[in-house]
Amino acid sequence: MEIKIRRAELPELSLIMEWRMRVLREVFCLPEDTDMTELYSENEQYYREHLRDGTHTAVFACAGERIIGCGGICYQTEMPSPDNPNGKCGYLMNIYALPEYRRMGVGREIVSFLIKDAQLKNVKKLSLESSEMAEKLYQSTGFLRNEHFYLKYL
Repeated sequence: MEIKIRRAELPELSLIMEWRMRVLREVFCLPEDTDMTELYSENEQYYREHLRDGTHTAVFACAGERIIGCGGICYQTEMPSPDNPNGKCGYLMNIYALPEYRRMGVGREIVSFLIKDAQLKNVKKLSLESSEMAEKLYQSTGFLRNEHFYLKYL
């Protein structure tokens, strides 16, 4: 099976949103009857702003004409440091393949495309969160587990 990765562009916002909601429902185990109105609106606003200004790249993975997966990378700048002298960062998210296409290289193709996108933007530091199912994929593409990362929701 040939997998092609293509950018998802702003004119496709409704399709991008359909896939974003699919990913959120699966990742967060949300029942189909969960009210997603506010989350939909906030995500739509995010995409409108960040796809337009280039601080987000969204992609679709395709087998022929069929979309079989998606992914994205959020760009930001942190204070420069010895491990990231220019401060440019990317956060990979939404790396997703339809269940029937998992373990077939879809995630790897998406991640590889996004890494190249980050390199073109001179990004020096990438991060992500991973499910157990995807840990081997990320490790095989050069990501290292960081045991010193903490998270707090406000």
